Amino acid sequence: MNSTSKVLLCLISLVIFKPLSALEPLEDRELSEVSGQAFISVDSSSYSEDGEAWDFRRINLGLDIQTLLTADELVVGEFERNFGDGDGTAPMVVEGSDGSTRTVDYIYDENGDVAVPSADLILENFALGAVKDPYSANPEVVPFRIRAPYIELAYKDNDQGIREIIGFRMGFGRAQGYLSADLLSVTGNFEAFVVGNGTDAYNSACVDGDSGAWEQCLLLSAVQGSVIYSPIELLDGYTGNALPDGTDEDVGYIKRATWAGVPTGGNFSTGAWLREVLPWLTAKDCEISGVRSCLKTNIYQSIYLGLPEEQRPEGATFEETSARGMFVSLQSENVPWEDLSGLSNAGRVYTERGAFFNSSAYADANGNRRYPLTLDLYGGLAGTPRVATCVGKVKGC
Repeated sequence: MNSTSKVLLCLISLVIFKPLSALEPLEDRELSEVSGQAFISVDSSSYSEDGEAWDFRRINLGLDIQTLLTADELVVGEFERNFGDGDGTAPMVVEGSDGSTRTVDYIYDENGDVAVPSADLILENFALGAVKDPYSANPEVVPFRIRAPYIELAYKDNDQGIREIIGFRMGFGRAQGYLSADLLSVTGNFEAFVVGNGTDAYNSACVDGDSGAWEQCLLLSAVQGSVIYSPIELLDGYTGNALPDGTDEDVGYIKRATWAGVPTGGNFSTGAWLREVLPWLTAKDCEISGVRSCLKTNIYQSIYLGLPEEQRPEGATFEETSARGMFVSLQSENVPWEDLSGLSNAGRVYTERGAFFNSSAYADANGNRRYPLTLDLYGGLAGTPRVATCVGKVKGC
């Protein structure tokens, strides 16, 4: 059994199996004092769009899991993709707005072409959970917590009218804790939030690096001392686009991405009157006024899903601080999975053939929009270090 099969088996075992004690009947008096819901429930639903129809069966597991799980490698969706025909993009050279060309640090194969990742998801040194003080005499396990996991199947009639399974996904109703990995290839929704001080951006582009044009530096100087922020997502690292040419805009995600950042046309935001200034500072050719905006995904070594402990209000509950909507799916053709993020505009998560990882914005207990990963401005540029995932080791176990 290869490492991928072992990891998937472990994940499925986590959400299905639970230690059972000997069963004993309850007296009527005891039953009257007990309330609850079924350990396993099944939801059925249907969805149709543009003449196509899908049926779904979701098995909900009433579990609350705490785990520390590690694996050398998680590879899902390994097959040949045609990146020249709307199935993704991996050009070797990008032309800048001034007519210049440049290359980015992709790996090249023996033919001099960009070595496109072999699978939709490649996560090396994968782990859920963390270990505090891993080198001390009293290390502490910080488990990854999962509540209400589920398994869902998507059905559709084929051309002969025969109903068949075309999709599978495994997701978590709520999740909280560290997900660590070397993100070598990511297909799906990977969203984060970068926040920082305008002074830092000004110094980076106009003082330390001296890479911003005079008019851009003039605009950046206006936001010194103000908080600036922007969502980031998976990108084509050559063009800075969040959607490759030729891809169906209803899907709207990069396949086998190795870059993330502020997409071309995106910009930092801020409050008060300064919000009218920052839209002029838009991302183009992987830069925002001299500030780098395309970042390698493997620099994000550990992602904290939910609200980190140091940011939680005193007495906050798991329901109030955990993330929603996370899942991994496999599909043989297009599947519009239900969006379980809790956002007011949640509809469908559109996926295509292959594997898909969904770690995107969600609604907290108060309905506010949250992101699974929040970075400061320099953290967004330098990456996030990995937390230890084993006693005596940072990676592996």
